[in-house]
Amino acid sequence: MLGRWTLTRMLTDLGLLRQGETAQDDAAFEHLFRNVWADNADVVSKSYSGTGALKTDFTRTGNRTRAGAMQDLNSSVTRYMKNNFADGPRQDAFDLFLGTYLPSTSSIGSTLQFVDRRPLLVQSIPYILTASMFFIFISLFTRRLPDATIWPLRILIMLCLVATAWSGRFVWAHGTLYVNWPKLNTPPWATESYQEALDRVHKDPVLGSII
Repeated sequence: MLGRWTLTRMLTDLGLLRQGETAQDDAAFEHLFRNVWADNADVVSKSYSGTGALKTDFTRTGNRTRAGAMQDLNSSVTRYMKNNFADGPRQDAFDLFLGTYLPSTSSIGSTLQFVDRRPLLVQSIPYILTASMFFIFISLFTRRLPDATIWPLRILIMLCLVATAWSGRFVWAHGTLYVNWPKLNTPPWATESYQEALDRVHKDPVLGSII
């Protein structure tokens, strides 16, 4: 809206529009203007969030559509997943490109900056969760097996349900351990939050003894 108002003032000052006319009066130009603006928003948004901009259906057409709302939902879920589980390398790349992290003044070569130092059990829990959910999903298609195989399968599914519930609860309670933080310029509050979550795991009477 501000861009269109500014453009109208510029075109009026140049004598291309008369007083009282607006750039919006030309339907073909308005269509081009809206789509250029939305395309620019998508490019900028993808550079920092990993998805296109939100509400571009309104930017392009002037109307909020159901398809646009569904696209925004998909973009929001994608952003949540990427920002939590895949954003570290992106931020590291930004820090290197913008010069906020200088390898020449750091000890990156001697500190193994990118090594995953979490305990092996903590690293393996998402894989346990995924495998358990996979077996539960597969069991939905095995209802016509012979009776001799039903009870072993039921026992396996019960174990998978327990594993899914336990590992899911662990990830939910210690989610900070699974956030993909930037490795080069890790924020102090992120380091503190990560350490607090790791301390809770070590203090757990069962997990602490395993780790």
